[in-house]
Amino acid sequence: MATVTRNARRAILLADNNLQSSLLKESIEKKVALEIRLMSPERLTPDGGGVTASELDFLIIDYLALGERHLRRYLEFKESLTDNVQEVLINTPEEIPNSELLKWQNLVGVFYTSDTLDTLTQGFNCILDGEMWMSRKLVFEYIKLYRERQCLKTSPSYTNLTKREQQIIKLLGDGASNTQIAEELFVSENTVKAHLHNTFKKIKVKNRVQALLWVKNNIASKEFV
Repeated sequence: MATVTRNARRAILLADNNLQSSLLKESIEKKVALEIRLMSPERLTPDGGGVTASELDFLIIDYLALGERHLRRYLEFKESLTDNVQEVLINTPEEIPNSELLKWQNLVGVFYTSDTLDTLTQGFNCILDGEMWMSRKLVFEYIKLYRERQCLKTSPSYTNLTKREQQIIKLLGDGASNTQIAEELFVSENTVKAHLHNTFKKIKVKNRVQALLWVKNNIASKEFV
């Protein structure tokens, strides 16, 4: 049985209940601070299937296991959870159009059928550290989608941030990672993380996806010029 770190975040792995899925679950738990519960898509129910929403951080979805007939049940299941629950896709086909991935509103990570366990480990550790694990092209598509719907007037919530916090949240809104933000502002990644933590508290968001949506709705395009 996998040893789970005391402060591990909690996740559900939606996948076929077979030996391969069980081994994957245990392999991830051994290398990443995640406590994972394996759930078959067949067991999805609108009431959450006994899952306590406040204790769940991630939904890890085996893309190949979640067929069309499960999708409606998945959406009903997700409605029973909080908006803070983030989605991670694994076993994603390489040829999938980015337009299909944009439908997952809380998506923070995409892993493909060809990805190794080492890649999964690296990616999940980045996600747990507040990053997003996606291709640059997909991140660009997200930013493009958000920018097209961006507000015309900057909200007071933005002006109440410090100058440094404003710089960081705009860079995040442009799709920059913590490393890229640190390089742009000539500060350490730990400094960026500290500022993001404070900024997220001020604007009342829990993760980078919610922060992107916040930027879209609260910072006018002229602020990015």
